[in-house]
Amino acid sequence: MKRLFPAVLPALMIAAAMTTACTPAETAEIGGEWHLIGLDGQPAKAPASIDFAADGKVTGKAPCNRYFGSYSGTLPQIAFAAMGATRMACPDLDAETAYFNALQTVTAAEVTTDRLLLTGPEGRVLEFVRDLSKGLPCQSCTKD
Repeated sequence: MKRLFPAVLPALMIAAAMTTACTPAETAEIGGEWHLIGLDGQPAKAPASIDFAADGKVTGKAPCNRYFGSYSGTLPQIAFAAMGATRMACPDLDAETAYFNALQTVTAAEVTTDRLLLTGPEGRVLEFVRDLSKGLPCQSCTKD
């Protein structure tokens, strides 16, 4: 056991250095609850939300289940880790699967006053608003 610790410690230190938390200013910018309005160029098919806490934790409600994990990075880069979710069934499981699949590919976040865009490779986009009651349209959604 004593030999294993010196070998593992450098790897843990490197991993810790690579997952820096967002700064307090960035946390204030991205922090709080956001509501999904668009996913991959289409209006959201079911309600979902995401909430960024100052301590690097992320929680939310997918179309069927609550989820939790952590986030890190220096904006615009962002990464999610240690994600988990409850496992309840509902009629919106297809929408939930699409949401989680998109969320796990996120590599960047763009924040404006009222909008949050989480983006990933190959043009994946999750668009959120802070306040659904404002009725803001999905700007990333394609027009048919």
